[in-house]
Amino acid sequence: MNRKDRRAAGKRGGGPFNPSSGPGALAGNLFAAAVQHFQARRLDEAERACRDVLTFDRNHAHALHLLGLIAHQSGRPDAALDFIGRALALDQRNADSEFNMAQVLRTLGRIEEAITHLTRATELRRDYAAAHLALADIHLQRGRFAEAAPRYRRALALQSAPAESYSNFGVALAGLGHWDEAAAQYRHALALKPELFDVYRNLGRILLAQGNVAEAVALVRRGLALQETVELRALFVQCVKELAPADIDGELRAVVVRALQEGWSRPSELSALVSELCGERRDLTVLTQDQLLMALMHSAPVRTVALEAVLADARRQLLARAATAETPADTLIDFACALAQQCFINEYVFALSDEEPARVGELTNTLVTALASGESISPLLLAAVAAYAPLHSLAQADLLPQRSWPARAEALILQQVVEARQEREIRGAIPALTTIEDEVSRKVQRQYEDMPYPRWLTAGSIGQPATIDWYLRSQFPAAPLRASPPTGNLDILVAGCGTGQHAIETARRFAGARVLAVDLSRTSLGYAIRKTRALGLGNVDYAQADILKLDTLGKSFDLIEVSGVLHHMRDFAEGWRALLTVLRPGGLMHVGLYSALARADIRAARAFIAEHGYSESADDIRRCRQELMRCEEGSALRNVTKYADFFTTSECRDLLFHVQEQQLTIPEIAAFLRVHGLVFLGFTGAVTHAYRARFPADVAMTNLEQWHQFETEHPMAFIGMYQFWVQKP
Repeated sequence: MNRKDRRAAGKRGGGPFNPSSGPGALAGNLFAAAVQHFQARRLDEAERACRDVLTFDRNHAHALHLLGLIAHQSGRPDAALDFIGRALALDQRNADSEFNMAQVLRTLGRIEEAITHLTRATELRRDYAAAHLALADIHLQRGRFAEAAPRYRRALALQSAPAESYSNFGVALAGLGHWDEAAAQYRHALALKPELFDVYRNLGRILLAQGNVAEAVALVRRGLALQETVELRALFVQCVKELAPADIDGELRAVVVRALQEGWSRPSELSALVSELCGERRDLTVLTQDQLLMALMHSAPVRTVALEAVLADARRQLLARAATAETPADTLIDFACALAQQCFINEYVFALSDEEPARVGELTNTLVTALASGESISPLLLAAVAAYAPLHSLAQADLLPQRSWPARAEALILQQVVEARQEREIRGAIPALTTIEDEVSRKVQRQYEDMPYPRWLTAGSIGQPATIDWYLRSQFPAAPLRASPPTGNLDILVAGCGTGQHAIETARRFAGARVLAVDLSRTSLGYAIRKTRALGLGNVDYAQADILKLDTLGKSFDLIEVSGVLHHMRDFAEGWRALLTVLRPGGLMHVGLYSALARADIRAARAFIAEHGYSESADDIRRCRQELMRCEEGSALRNVTKYADFFTTSECRDLLFHVQEQQLTIPEIAAFLRVHGLVFLGFTGAVTHAYRARFPADVAMTNLEQWHQFETEHPMAFIGMYQFWVQKP
């Protein structure tokens, strides 16, 4: 056989192995027969023929090679290594033997040795496309995009390949920031195989990053029509939230309804867009028929001033209706219960008119009296009262679940009575790992005991868990990641877990994750534990602890998540140092800190609050919000109404009334990293796309001096927080 025939024979033989020929004069016919049996998948006959060859010529390299292939395909890897190794000892310039030795080693997990043999195969035969492709795949799996891309380029230039190879090439190119070329490879892969669902996700991400939002949405919807994967659903949310309300037609609106109802991502991701879509002032009858509005009210706080005003007015109308004897329509009851759930979610942040408190008091007395006497209770009355105060605060509230209610009212009672009772029961059993003695820590604790933050309903969809190594190398392909984190169990600390949403998503995101989530507030932890139990997660433990005392536990971690916590401590550096003491050598840390440049509007609002003497009580927060909403459009004070956290009581308190807050700059962060020898791996979020365009020479995107220059040019770049990863030496 010639070289081409041998490769074809290997493919027909049912695997990635390429048996080589070249029989000697005495054993030629027997070896030819062995090859024919191998091609026909008659492995027993092929093995007997090869052994017959060796009786004539014990050093027949090609027969030994073929015996190695047969052993591997028969599930005998040790024998395969022996036979192919002997063949290589006899014929050190056989590229096929090098290739196939690598394939056996890969199945045994001996990747570095496999790389050595594959490299040797490409040196012996520079046009060995399969070896280039195998090397590319290995580098890609390890997140080594710079090594993978040229191998893919070489292999695909030599011969055509399956659609998956073009897709993988696209992944490598995208990891290097070569988006246009990556997009071309993804499109080629889809042309060959439209059912490659991952390609829709990967290409959609590039289109979104490049600002081609409409094209990205259309592409993702094509993918969803084929199969609704978790990843495609989540990407749909990321894409559609960037659209203008005018771009949302009726069909797309229906998909958004499903995304909210089915939890395709955190509902808060869609809240601002949906709030804009539903924000027109309409009469109550029209509101009750808006399925998108209903889906939003059940799942996340509304996030626009306009829609908040609409719903506050609707609440007043329902209060008046509930005081009458007329029988309400089912749609009105459903809407009223949904609005009551929304008010519970936002912690009753809506403004009250002068006459509402008295009316609410009258209806509350009517409800409590009916509860005590066993009289019937209108679901509309129940919802109207629940829209102004949580039902669990009522006298004899425990009688509510014992009654029969319409489905919507049952959901309302579950939320406001049953779940609240569960959280109270959980709080008493939460372990305390440390004492809380620091004065600032105790003040922060009191804030979150009073108002746990945030009150969320649905955690984000994650998809299949990934190794921490893959996750980081895919996010930061050129970053100086020093050593691969562990591939087995991953011990994770979530420091300052609040109500548990981030801890749950972390536990789902990483393969082998074992999570300890700690917080100062038992109220927040009770919420977190209830939600974790409801999801059936068994790899998250919760406890009360102060970050400053974690070094007394005798525990250490591979990964620490500390996002949005350090800047609420007496000294962010002291808290950060305390966490470093429990981070293992080579360990990783995901940090979130407030940007001083981005929070100028927040500082203006805090000065306004101090000047006007507003306290941190719920009543004062409501009154202050209304005054800020009346400020001139475009002013610093009015700008704070555009923050997502403005729209619930606890979030607004965290945003504008926090008892302790530090704001930092990139040079301050860089100084801390230098002192402690921490390796900066990179910022996360959409801001990286703009930075790459501004500083393309910083391939790793780790130059903090240039990042500071970038933020100086774009002061609102980190309007949320600095979110970044570092590694301990």
